[in-house]
Amino acid sequence: MTQPLPASDLTQLPFGMTAASLDECTSDAFFPSDQHVRALEFMGQILWTRAGFGVITAGHGCGKSLLISQFLQGLDDRFVVAAVSRENLSPRDFLLEVLQQFGFPLQDSEKTDRRRLLERFLHHQAALHRICLLVVENPQQMHPSVLEELRLLAAIEVEGRRALKILLLGQAPIHRVVESPRMAELLAGGTAQRFSLEPFSEDQTAAYVAHRLRAAGVSDPDSLMPHTLMSHIHACTGGVPLQINRLCERALICAADDNARSVTPAALDRAVAELGWQARAIQTRAVRDSRRWGDVAEVSGQVVISMQGMPDREVRLDHDRMLIGRGEEADVRIDSVFVSRYHALIVRHEGQDLLLDLGSTNGLLFNSRRILRRVLKDGDLIQVGPARLVYQNPLAVAPVHPDPAETICFARPGFPAIAGEEDVSGTVIAFGHASPPGTAGR
Repeated sequence: MTQPLPASDLTQLPFGMTAASLDECTSDAFFPSDQHVRALEFMGQILWTRAGFGVITAGHGCGKSLLISQFLQGLDDRFVVAAVSRENLSPRDFLLEVLQQFGFPLQDSEKTDRRRLLERFLHHQAALHRICLLVVENPQQMHPSVLEELRLLAAIEVEGRRALKILLLGQAPIHRVVESPRMAELLAGGTAQRFSLEPFSEDQTAAYVAHRLRAAGVSDPDSLMPHTLMSHIHACTGGVPLQINRLCERALICAADDNARSVTPAALDRAVAELGWQARAIQTRAVRDSRRWGDVAEVSGQVVISMQGMPDREVRLDHDRMLIGRGEEADVRIDSVFVSRYHALIVRHEGQDLLLDLGSTNGLLFNSRRILRRVLKDGDLIQVGPARLVYQNPLAVAPVHPDPAETICFARPGFPAIAGEEDVSGTVIAFGHASPPGTAGR
């Protein structure tokens, strides 16, 4: 028989591990979800191709620090790495931090020309056939003068190649850094590759909770935190790992206080109340109940459009069909040569907004993958040419059953083509609903 949860053992459970710094992250805490594995592949691609810049965006608490820690642990002595996470730095302090991360025993008081020293170091490492990598977290919060130093470092070349690989990690405003006029001039060759790390789905949330419990030595996670609670946990946390940790940790404490053998619905509800998340729970319960009884919650969504990282406009989805394209007849018009005249369509179907690619040339990108069809969820970010569309609808959460017809199309294994690489767009992999032969990718 399962024993009650002892409060003294709760500190051994992994949900309290928030990965406050890179040094505190451990391999056991890393959850290899599908998108986290793709993010690791993306970073590896930055290192092994001519791409000099990589950008990973993720909301607060989605595990950027843990992700980069896992990636750096897998590098060998062919790589020299500097990781900067401090935000309130002057330009000279930023250069000093980079030099110290690269192994220079410099002191704050030394009058060395730090940029010149870094340039000589990069040339020396290139001669030794080593790859220098600089990881910068939250550059969107750094002073413009510090970003200028970053730009100058990124521009250093050795024999026609960039001497320094750079990975930027941050929240959505990071795109303003990359798309600023000075940085855009540096990246005119299209060498900045981007990846968006999204919150977990409900299934991923359940797998994540089980993973963290097993990492703490729990042989049967379901007996401690039943799978029947996962829908509620996902709904109240939005699938954000940090929020999942907070709720699960509090739920375990509440269960221990009740002398229970596992986390009960009552313990979880009390944890939600103690965190002040009742509004989330009420909203989610209403949506779940409406779906259970076949009702359709008719709440119009909207798309928030940004161009070059700057807010452009908001468009209400108040019709059953909304055309996205370059033509004047489009409901959501994007004036760009990279957008087809009839690019995509948002269709209202059974109370959900369905996004369809209309056979466009450059396609729709979701989480760095080309999609042909997707049931939109609140917070979805879709790339349409130079425009970024964020779908907003608080009631548009993950459906009870996944859309069996959702289709994803890869022009290459998981990523858009990189400038300078051989064109492999002739290879198309599509999966989703069955299509007649020869129609994949339409």
